[in-house]
Amino acid sequence: MYRKIIFTVGVLLLTGLQGRAQSSSAILEEYIQKGLQSNLALQQKNLDWQQSLEAVREAQALFYPSLQFNATYTRAIGGRKIDLPIGDLLNPVYSSLNQLTQSNNFPSISNQSIQFLPDDFQETYIKFAYPLFNSSIRYNKEIQEQLTASKAATRAAYESNLKSEITSAYLQYGQTIEAQKIIEASSKVLLELRRFNESLVRNNVATRDLISAADYEISQLDQKAAEIKAANATARAYFNFLLNKNLESEIALDSQLLIRTVPRYSLDSMIMLAKQNRKELDAAHAGLSAAEAAAQLERAKIKYPEAYIGGQFGFQGTGFQYDKDQAYALAQVGLRYDLYTGGQRQSKVQQARIAADKISVQQLELEQQIALQVTQAWQNLEAARAGLDNAEKALEAASERFRIINNKYRAGQALFLEWTDANNKVNVATLQRVMAHTALQLAEAKLMQSVGE
Repeated sequence: MYRKIIFTVGVLLLTGLQGRAQSSSAILEEYIQKGLQSNLALQQKNLDWQQSLEAVREAQALFYPSLQFNATYTRAIGGRKIDLPIGDLLNPVYSSLNQLTQSNNFPSISNQSIQFLPDDFQETYIKFAYPLFNSSIRYNKEIQEQLTASKAATRAAYESNLKSEITSAYLQYGQTIEAQKIIEASSKVLLELRRFNESLVRNNVATRDLISAADYEISQLDQKAAEIKAANATARAYFNFLLNKNLESEIALDSQLLIRTVPRYSLDSMIMLAKQNRKELDAAHAGLSAAEAAAQLERAKIKYPEAYIGGQFGFQGTGFQYDKDQAYALAQVGLRYDLYTGGQRQSKVQQARIAADKISVQQLELEQQIALQVTQAWQNLEAARAGLDNAEKALEAASERFRIINNKYRAGQALFLEWTDANNKVNVATLQRVMAHTALQLAEAKLMQSVGE
């Protein structure tokens, strides 16, 4: 029984991890899809993209004629007035006419006081407008389309980063699970050792200090187990946070993914793939196109006028009559062109051109940054691969040393201190191998993120 446990902690962990097949990681893929659906930050990116789509539709609508209906009614009291002495002017004339005609056909009238503010006045009309030629409308639509493409690329880039983040969090959670298994196996070894020491004490072969020493090692292992448990809870909470789930939700672990074989990658091919896949480059290209369209817009404003036609039909007057006396109609043809602006237009053209050149330089810098990211990620992957090879060799050596010292201890040819030291080295080497393998998986995930996969 004792040898079986030792074998489990040492050599079996090494050979067993190497002998497993590569995982299909279907569980992780399912988690990634859930994360893409429920992650709150990604939902915000989707809303930004949808908002930009509506901006494109708004820009498209400017090409079509507009038709408006308006109706107003006004009541007014007070305000400025103008006095018209109509009575003073016409009453003498009317009086003379009545005398000449021997009649009262011309009655007297009063002077008038007319209020400037319209009272009991209504206006109801339908207004029509259509742009015949407007450079702003044309280029504004193009600019909005490029900005929408930039938003879509930004969203896709965040999706790629989120996939990598979920993968990394999943691997880190799996690392804590494997560490707990190692601690549990080591605990079984120590408990078996304690029982063995108790048998030595009962047979008067050793003193009780061996039992106390074993209890001390068990307490140290319990402390390590508590630390790993806390790390496990933290890793689980962060993973569930990325999926917008309850932080304490259980996670289905695909243990095959943790120990799958990581293939080798060519640095040059990874850099080329990054230039094709990275959505940040697509966003930068769309931003450059939008800036160039803005520069073309400013140039077009210098060359071409704006032309439009419009019209209006309705009723206006005192009270709601809606008859031919209140009816009116008008038509308009407009042409607008800036003859002289003191160089404002030319300055705007230069500003737009400089903005486009600035984005172009930023795009070149971004390409270099991406190449640097890929190079660093590839170097880290190779370093992690070498670290795993060293960890496997260290575990194999520590396991063999422990096997020898364990046999000597049982035969009374080694001290308990030697056994403890050998056992600790096996535990450390086992944990380091798990960490090295996880580090290799994480380094691969970072490389895939750097190339936009």
